[in-house]
Amino acid sequence: MLEERLFTQKLLESEQMLHRIACAFLRSESDRQDAMQETALKAWLHRNRLREERFFKTWITRIMINECRLIHRKAMRMIVTDTIPDQPAPDSNELETRLMLESLPEKQRVPLILHYLEGFSLEEIAQVQNISVGIVKYRMHQARKALRVEWNGKEEP
Repeated sequence: MLEERLFTQKLLESEQMLHRIACAFLRSESDRQDAMQETALKAWLHRNRLREERFFKTWITRIMINECRLIHRKAMRMIVTDTIPDQPAPDSNELETRLMLESLPEKQRVPLILHYLEGFSLEEIAQVQNISVGIVKYRMHQARKALRVEWNGKEEP
Protein backbone atom coordinates (compact mmCIF):
# COMPACT_ATOMS: atom_id res chain seq x y z
CA MET A 1 0.00 0.00 0.00
CA LEU A 2 1.27 3.48 -0.87
CA GLU A 3 1.82 5.87 1.98
CA GLU A 4 -0.17 9.11 1.88
CA ARG A 5 2.66 11.39 0.78
CA LEU A 6 3.83 9.09 -2.03
CA PHE A 7 0.24 8.55 -3.18
CA THR A 8 -0.36 12.31 -3.31
CA GLN A 9 2.89 12.89 -5.20
CA LYS A 10 2.10 10.23 -7.81
CA LEU A 11 -1.46 11.50 -8.20
CA LEU A 12 -0.25 15.07 -8.77
CA GLU A 13 2.29 13.82 -11.32
CA SER A 14 -0.54 12.07 -13.17
CA GLU A 15 -2.99 14.98 -13.08
CA GLN A 16 -2.36 16.38 -16.57
CA MET A 17 -2.35 12.91 -18.13
CA LEU A 18 -5.64 12.04 -16.42
CA HIS A 19 -7.21 15.29 -17.61
CA ARG A 20 -6.21 14.58 -21.20
CA ILE A 21 -7.73 11.11 -20.93
CA ALA A 22 -10.93 12.65 -19.56
CA CYS A 23 -10.93 15.04 -22.54
CA ALA A 24 -10.85 12.05 -24.88
CA PHE A 25 -14.02 10.65 -23.32
CA LEU A 26 -16.04 13.59 -22.04
CA ARG A 27 -17.05 16.84 -23.73
CA SER A 28 -18.07 18.88 -20.71
CA GLU A 29 -15.34 20.38 -18.55
CA SER A 30 -17.51 19.89 -15.47
CA ASP A 31 -17.82 16.18 -16.31
CA ARG A 32 -14.06 16.02 -16.76
CA GLN A 33 -13.50 17.60 -13.35
CA ASP A 34 -16.01 15.19 -11.80
CA ALA A 35 -14.11 12.29 -13.36
CA MET A 36 -10.84 13.65 -11.97
CA GLN A 37 -12.27 13.95 -8.46
CA GLU A 38 -13.95 10.55 -8.50
CA THR A 39 -10.79 8.93 -9.85
CA ALA A 40 -8.71 10.46 -7.06
CA LEU A 41 -11.24 9.39 -4.44
CA LYS A 42 -11.59 5.83 -5.73
CA ALA A 43 -7.83 5.47 -6.06
CA TRP A 44 -7.35 6.65 -2.48
CA LEU A 45 -10.06 4.36 -1.12
CA HIS A 46 -8.66 1.36 -2.99
CA ARG A 47 -4.94 2.15 -2.79
CA ASN A 48 -4.36 -1.13 -0.95
CA ARG A 49 -5.26 -2.99 -4.17
CA LEU A 50 -2.18 -1.62 -5.92
CA ARG A 51 0.39 -4.31 -5.34
CA GLU A 52 3.40 -2.65 -6.96
CA GLU A 53 4.13 1.06 -7.05
CA ARG A 54 5.57 0.83 -10.57
CA PHE A 55 2.08 0.04 -11.92
CA PHE A 56 0.53 3.23 -10.50
CA LYS A 57 0.25 4.90 -13.92
CA THR A 58 -1.65 2.05 -15.57
CA TRP A 59 -3.74 1.47 -12.43
CA ILE A 60 -4.89 5.09 -12.13
CA THR A 61 -5.50 5.25 -15.90
CA ARG A 62 -7.80 2.22 -15.67
CA ILE A 63 -9.74 3.90 -12.86
CA MET A 64 -10.07 7.10 -14.95
CA ILE A 65 -11.29 5.24 -18.02
CA ASN A 66 -13.90 3.39 -15.97
CA GLU A 67 -15.05 6.62 -14.32
CA CYS A 68 -15.33 8.40 -17.69
CA ARG A 69 -17.42 5.56 -19.07
CA LEU A 70 -19.69 5.71 -16.03
CA ILE A 71 -20.18 9.47 -16.39
CA HIS A 72 -20.76 9.09 -20.13
CA ARG A 73 -23.43 6.43 -19.56
CA LYS A 74 -25.18 8.64 -17.00
CA ALA A 75 -25.05 11.62 -19.36
CA MET A 76 -26.66 9.62 -22.16
CA ARG A 77 -29.73 9.19 -19.96
CA MET A 78 -30.05 12.93 -19.40
CA ILE A 79 -31.69 15.43 -21.73
CA VAL A 80 -29.24 18.24 -22.39
CA THR A 81 -30.82 21.68 -22.58
CA ASP A 82 -27.67 23.78 -22.29
CA THR A 83 -25.69 24.04 -25.53
CA ILE A 84 -23.28 26.79 -24.46
CA PRO A 85 -19.68 25.56 -24.64
CA ASP A 86 -17.67 25.37 -21.41
CA GLN A 87 -14.59 26.98 -22.92
CA PRO A 88 -13.57 29.23 -25.82
CA ALA A 89 -13.65 27.68 -29.26
CA PRO A 90 -10.33 26.09 -30.27
CA ASP A 91 -8.52 27.19 -33.41
CA SER A 92 -9.60 25.46 -36.62
CA ASN A 93 -6.69 22.94 -36.77
CA GLU A 94 -7.19 21.88 -33.17
CA LEU A 95 -10.95 21.67 -33.67
CA GLU A 96 -10.56 19.62 -36.85
CA THR A 97 -8.12 17.22 -35.14
CA ARG A 98 -10.39 16.88 -32.11
CA LEU A 99 -13.42 16.20 -34.32
CA MET A 100 -11.50 13.60 -36.30
CA LEU A 101 -10.45 11.83 -33.10
CA GLU A 102 -13.98 12.01 -31.71
CA SER A 103 -15.30 10.45 -34.91
CA LEU A 104 -13.32 7.28 -34.15
CA PRO A 105 -14.96 4.55 -32.10
CA GLU A 106 -13.80 4.53 -28.48
CA LYS A 107 -11.98 1.22 -29.00
CA GLN A 108 -9.74 2.89 -31.58
CA ARG A 109 -9.54 6.40 -30.09
CA VAL A 110 -8.36 5.43 -26.59
CA PRO A 111 -5.25 3.44 -27.63
CA LEU A 112 -4.16 6.27 -29.93
CA ILE A 113 -4.48 8.87 -27.20
CA LEU A 114 -2.78 6.71 -24.59
CA HIS A 115 0.12 5.90 -26.92
CA TYR A 116 0.75 9.15 -28.81
CA LEU A 117 -0.36 11.74 -26.26
CA GLU A 118 0.41 9.98 -22.99
CA GLY A 119 3.41 7.89 -23.99
CA PHE A 120 2.01 4.52 -22.88
CA SER A 121 3.71 1.47 -24.35
CA LEU A 122 1.62 -1.07 -26.25
CA GLU A 123 1.99 -3.46 -23.32
CA GLU A 124 0.72 -0.83 -20.86
CA ILE A 125 -2.28 -0.06 -23.09
CA ALA A 126 -3.07 -3.76 -23.29
CA GLN A 127 -2.91 -4.03 -19.51
CA VAL A 128 -5.09 -0.93 -18.97
CA GLN A 129 -7.73 -2.15 -21.41
CA ASN A 130 -7.52 -5.84 -20.47
CA ILE A 131 -6.80 -6.91 -24.05
CA SER A 132 -3.83 -8.47 -25.84
CA VAL A 133 -1.01 -6.45 -27.38
CA GLY A 134 -2.07 -7.81 -30.78
CA ILE A 135 -5.53 -6.32 -30.39
CA VAL A 136 -3.99 -2.97 -29.35
CA LYS A 137 -1.84 -3.00 -32.50
CA TYR A 138 -4.83 -3.89 -34.65
CA ARG A 139 -7.03 -1.15 -33.15
CA MET A 140 -4.29 1.44 -33.58
CA HIS A 141 -3.75 0.34 -37.18
CA GLN A 142 -7.49 0.62 -37.87
CA ALA A 143 -7.62 4.05 -36.21
CA ARG A 144 -4.66 5.40 -38.21
CA LYS A 145 -6.21 4.00 -41.39
CA ALA A 146 -9.56 5.68 -40.62
CA LEU A 147 -7.82 8.98 -39.83
CA ARG A 148 -5.87 8.81 -43.11
CA VAL A 149 -9.12 8.30 -45.02
CA GLU A 150 -10.76 11.14 -43.10
CA TRP A 151 -7.79 13.46 -43.60
CA ASN A 152 -7.34 12.66 -47.29
CA GLY A 153 -11.08 13.06 -47.86
CA LYS A 154 -10.91 16.58 -46.43
CA GLU A 155 -7.82 17.43 -48.44
CA GLU A 156 -9.35 16.64 -51.80
CA PRO A 157 -11.07 19.54 -53.63
